Amino acid sequence: MADLDRVRASYASFDEGDLEAALVAFDDDVVWEQAQGLPHGGVYHGLDEVRRNVFDPLDRDWWSSFAARPSELIDAGDEIVVLGRYEGVARGTGRVLDVPFVHIWTFRGERAVRFRQFLDTAGWNEALAPSG
Repeated sequence: MADLDRVRASYASFDEGDLEAALVAFDDDVVWEQAQGLPHGGVYHGLDEVRRNVFDPLDRDWWSSFAARPSELIDAGDEIVVLGRYEGVARGTGRVLDVPFVHIWTFRGERAVRFRQFLDTAGWNEALAPSG
């Protein structure tokens, strides 16, 4: 399977709610870079940290519905660039999330060893922020 197909399959699995299948493309020791300015922004090392700090809070704490919808995938050799949109409804506020993202997946062999996320953090945080 080509890297581009691995990335497509990961987003499709995530959309279907199958997190384990979505993470199959990643190396156990992946370096995962979440956008600074998010509640969970920072760098995580390994799938255990990624699950605990990135994916667990998505449904549990923040979003009553959430999707990462890719619109364009660009094959750049060892890297796949994904352009898309995050869409969701904030659990605590009911506000709608609809912001663009860029993801860069870096592959070594058949697994992604690095994931970088860039997005409109203001839109994300605005959807989550309680009125005050």
